Amino acid sequence: MSNTRTLADDVGVAIGGPRNVTWVGACTTRLRFVVRDESQVDFGALEKTPGVLKAVSAGGQVQVVIGTQVGQVREALLSQKHWANLADQGNETSGGRRRPLDVVFDFLGGTFQPLIPVITGAAMVQVLTLLLTQFAGLNPEEPTALILTATGNAIFYFLPLFVAFTASKKLGANPYIGAAIAASLLHPSFVAIGDTGTVAQAFGLPLFVYSYASSMFPALLLALALAGLERLLKRWLPQTLQQVFIPTIELVLLVPLTALVFGPIGVLVGNGIGAGTQWLATTAPFVFYIVVPALWFLLVAFGVHWALISIALADVAATGSSVILGAAVGYQYAVMGIALAMLIRTIRSRDASLRGTASAATIAVTIGGITEPTIYGFLLRYRRLLLIEIISAAASGAVLGLFNAKMLGFSPAPFLGMPLMQPMTGAALALLVGVAVPIVLVQIWGFEKKLAGTESEPSNDRAKGGEQSDDAEPSASPVVEVLAPIAGRAVALSESGEAVFGAGVLGPGVCVIPDEPRVVAPIDGTIIAMPTSGHAVGLVSDDGAEVLVHVGIDTVKLRGKHFTPRAEQGQRVRAGDVLIEFDRSALLSQGISVVTPIVVTNADETGRAVEVLAEGHVREGDPLLSISTRVTRDA
Repeated sequence: MSNTRTLADDVGVAIGGPRNVTWVGACTTRLRFVVRDESQVDFGALEKTPGVLKAVSAGGQVQVVIGTQVGQVREALLSQKHWANLADQGNETSGGRRRPLDVVFDFLGGTFQPLIPVITGAAMVQVLTLLLTQFAGLNPEEPTALILTATGNAIFYFLPLFVAFTASKKLGANPYIGAAIAASLLHPSFVAIGDTGTVAQAFGLPLFVYSYASSMFPALLLALALAGLERLLKRWLPQTLQQVFIPTIELVLLVPLTALVFGPIGVLVGNGIGAGTQWLATTAPFVFYIVVPALWFLLVAFGVHWALISIALADVAATGSSVILGAAVGYQYAVMGIALAMLIRTIRSRDASLRGTASAATIAVTIGGITEPTIYGFLLRYRRLLLIEIISAAASGAVLGLFNAKMLGFSPAPFLGMPLMQPMTGAALALLVGVAVPIVLVQIWGFEKKLAGTESEPSNDRAKGGEQSDDAEPSASPVVEVLAPIAGRAVALSESGEAVFGAGVLGPGVCVIPDEPRVVAPIDGTIIAMPTSGHAVGLVSDDGAEVLVHVGIDTVKLRGKHFTPRAEQGQRVRAGDVLIEFDRSALLSQGISVVTPIVVTNADETGRAVEVLAEGHVREGDPLLSISTRVTRDA
């Protein structure tokens, strides 16, 4: 209890004290604070506090990652006199007011993230079509080529429909109405009004005609208007009239309003941003191509990179290429180099945790273009690596600037996206520089103790594979087998789509993409964490191994909606007992990730080695993880 109280005291001081906090909550592993002034939060002190795994600012909250004992820490904090007034605000609410920029970035991210897979796939089809027509003799006018062309271009041509759908859904409005409004601007009857630049008359007002194919900003504006109008109508109209009159009123009002106002304004905004970006890349190419990749990691770390990506996607849709994406790949090349450099550095090290992070980070960025494991696993933990990444990204960007590189589509994966780069030769040289520079610098400079102060760089003896001291001998302990708590497809933690889990901050483990709507106990043991929201459960085995099962990503924000706990904290369970039931279909229909991480949260502190036993599809109760020990004791 004293350790918990000390941890609560230290976190409370570093967060700025109760006067700086308007709300404090907790999910299964994190304390969540809404603060008045983030500049008063001492992130350095938080990261150095024993018991704190990570501290980040995200979504308008300061999140302090602690582990499954987070509930005890919150209780200890709120039991103090000056914190007691925050104790009645609940434990599973999102709470607080978010800054305007947080709202904007969250809106853009929620709008475009669901579209990235189809945009990536379409871009790959465009590459395939290009290769077949240029090198395989396929006639571009043949039906086969035309079908492939339509496949690759459709998502970009009809981008307003998709953006209106996802933006409306993100704002809580009817996404089908949003898509229908956007579709009206692409209908042949509307297109027949005139060519771009024509000024017609509609409803007694001037109608400025533009081509809305491939546009993005008009769809965002109409979605905002739709969300506001729908809230008003639901408040004013009786429930019995809403099903018929709400969509009718929305279409009658917003289609003309979009054609007359939102559409022209959106096109002008998009054209202005695109022209400004092109001007900067042409006028000051080295500044543009060096600064964008060098600072991109900050955008990703704070989750605001979607703002630039959304602009870049609009540029691709309108002009067929993007200089923003052409410059940003320099960041990916450098991150891939950092991950590879750390893998090389630690491959012979006995620090299995560091080596495992390097392996996961390398696979994630090389194959999937996912850079968060490298950011949270290395760049935000080691100052020297952060400096090396900035240098490497800038060097890679300088090469891209020499060739005025552009990207013809969007692919987050460095190698798969190579055919989309123009010119490809420049991209290949930039990749070589981006990977080689960090590998060389890490081997020369090494890396330093991490900022959190809980894990140091391997000593020279360990880095060189030195032998263990004769004064220590292994202490054997039974192996704990963790069974699959849910049926589905097992994937690496790096594919969780969530930075803290993906980087292994909470511990090693695996994810399952569930096929079934329930969670069963993966081990015999006792439930040590079961929030009322029912989105996660923590258990401890009889020999002290702690296992966390977290259903979905950021599902704490649902406040228990779609989840039904079937057990309670403190309850003794056996493997296979039902712990949680959830509405999988409802989560998926709302665009909520159901990826379920299963991690061993005390592996590092207890010296436990964790091995993933399963890959591909697993059934409920199949062997998933093996937990052994590598603890040493003095002779």
